[in-house]
Formats: sequence, C-alpha cells, structure tokens
Amino acid sequence: MEIPDEVRRELVIQAPQDRVWRALTEAEQLTRWFPDKAAEVDLRPGGAIRIEWQDGEFDDGMVEVVDEPSRFVFLWHGAGFDSPQTRVEFSLEAIDGGTRLLVVGSGFSKVREDKRASAWKDNDGGWTHELGELKTYLEAA
Repeated sequence: MEIPDEVRRELVIQAPQDRVWRALTEAEQLTRWFPDKAAEVDLRPGGAIRIEWQDGEFDDGMVEVVDEPSRFVFLWHGAGFDSPQTRVEFSLEAIDGGTRLLVVGSGFSKVREDKRASAWKDNDGGWTHELGELKTYLEAA
C-alpha cells in the first residue's frame, strides 16, 4: 500500500481569526485543546516548540514560518518515529461568522519505511481528533 505524503484537514470554526491564531500559537492556549500536560512555543522562525502529554509522550520541533494571523508552520519530530521531521502548516482565513482553517501535515514519504504507515495513520487520526477538540474549545467560549 502506498502511503500518502500528507494529511490534510479543513474545517470552519465559529470564532474570529485572531482567536484561532492564539489557540494555535500560544502555549497556554495550546494546552487547553492539544497536549494534556504542557506546551512551549518560541513564536519566531527558528524558535523551539515542544508539546507534552501526561503519558510521557512528547513532540519537539522548530518554528519555520510565522505570518500572523494567517499562517503558522513548524517542523516536528514525534516520539513515535525517526527523522526526518514532518512539517505542519496551519493556514487561517477569516470568513463570515468565523475562520476557515486548513491543516497540512507533510513529509511522510521521508519517514523511515518501516515506520511510515504508522506515522501517517497516527497523524491522520490524530489531527481529526485534535481539530475536533480545537473546534469544541473555541466555539464553547
């Protein structure tokens, strides 16, 4: 089975673009919907990003692009697979009544072959779940 190089998710969130931006880029906001333990974000190109879960899992990465409030990109190295890093790109667009968010995780073709399928599957399901959490968090307030 051929594994796609990317995972794509698009959704509309009934919240202003600047609020969605903060939920994606501020450590305190991230921990309200993504990791359940801690987050660190040095919001500048070359800055570090770290996301931690209670079960001991973590993801480390590096911020690549910060184009507030419309584009945020980082490379990360998940605990579950070897280098090279994969790339996560968030694109935000203000629309009537909210924000259109496109998330593209890419670079799976560069993941070691014996780990590629599980890395893609984990990200495919993971982004579906996590973006649901983001939508719930932002629309509940």
